Amino acid sequence: MDATQPLSGAPDAAAQAAADLDARAQLEETQRRIAFLYEVTGALFEDARGHRATLGKLARLVVPHLADWCLVHLVRDDQAERVAAEHWNPDLAPLSSTLPRTVPLAGPAAQGLAAVVASGRAELVPDPPPTHPAEPADLAALRRLRARSWMIVPLRVRGRTRAVMTLAFAESTRRYTGHDLALAEDLAARAAMALENALLFEEVERAVRAREDTLSIVSHDLKNPMSALLLGIQRLARLVDEPRRPQGDALLAKLERTVRGMNRLIEGLLDLARIEAGRLQLDRRPEPPAAVVARATEPLEALAAERRQRIAVRLAPDLPVPAWDPDRMAQVIANLVGNALKFGPDGEEVVITAERHGGGVRFGVVDRGPGIAPEIREHLFDRYWQPAADQKRGHGLGLFIVRGIVEAHGGQAWVESEPGRGAAFYFVIPT
Repeated sequence: MDATQPLSGAPDAAAQAAADLDARAQLEETQRRIAFLYEVTGALFEDARGHRATLGKLARLVVPHLADWCLVHLVRDDQAERVAAEHWNPDLAPLSSTLPRTVPLAGPAAQGLAAVVASGRAELVPDPPPTHPAEPADLAALRRLRARSWMIVPLRVRGRTRAVMTLAFAESTRRYTGHDLALAEDLAARAAMALENALLFEEVERAVRAREDTLSIVSHDLKNPMSALLLGIQRLARLVDEPRRPQGDALLAKLERTVRGMNRLIEGLLDLARIEAGRLQLDRRPEPPAAVVARATEPLEALAAERRQRIAVRLAPDLPVPAWDPDRMAQVIANLVGNALKFGPDGEEVVITAERHGGGVRFGVVDRGPGIAPEIREHLFDRYWQPAADQKRGHGLGLFIVRGIVEAHGGQAWVESEPGRGAAFYFVIPT
């Protein structure tokens, strides 16, 4: 046998080895692309609170992994506004300033950004054809960037193209392929979800701001005449003739309570807006718990006396002084005690307790009322929530505000109760 003649199996072995290397290379490339998608997705959803910031972040993340240039346009009615332009080389990035800021979308378009927006389908150009006089402005701009190959991919939100991402190779000798387009479309789908999140967040913020502004205006316009009404009631009380003073005093006291209740509702609506917007401000200063409890209960003594109820205060000695807003905490305690007096039976007592608890102070307001069913307990601190059959619970703001104030202090509020055995509302304020 000729020693120079190769073994019969050698070519097959070499081909198999080459195939194995090719398969391994494809697997590694697939893994790299998946890792790239996960990295970009995580970054886009991380604190993406503004849609322009989200699109700018998308452009920065794509370069240079998938493009030399990345342009992102925001679609607005009949035009697309460029909101991001990134290049891997900072020295070349200023070239983007030579591009048109907006691209018209009106009228028929066979290619380019307008065609992608109209059809909702991506456009892949591996090798651009020669220039044409009727070429769209955005494609002419790509040629000024010396693009050799490009992809234009839509970001669709709720069935509508809201943005368009253009990827281009310029300095690179690479050409885009169908595999690149599949990756870009997958990336665009993920970016569209991040964009939708950002748009929804901005929509909610606008709604909250509008409601907060409306409440501020309404409360301001209501508080002035109500203050004048309260002042008039107090003056009128001094003018009631002596023979009719008992009846007059009773009527005027009722009117005064009504006005003060309306003022509390206005303040509650303002607090609701501040809590939901995350803008509840605390004026933290040291004040002993006993002084805060006394300030909260003093205005409620008359209400308790009317119902032959008692407010018992049982505070542990040597309580620490938390870093809190005393006025807000007095509001919390007064709210809980007021509810306990309202729902507690005549002749019983409402007990206020305070004791050390872990790294803070735990307060409790305990009554001997009818108790609270389990299906009601889990909703008590919800905004505007009321039991369907119970018309005595007010406007559903008080306990929501209680929880908001306590949580703004870094604390926690909860309720423990069984039907027929009273209720105990607790909250902890850290020290």
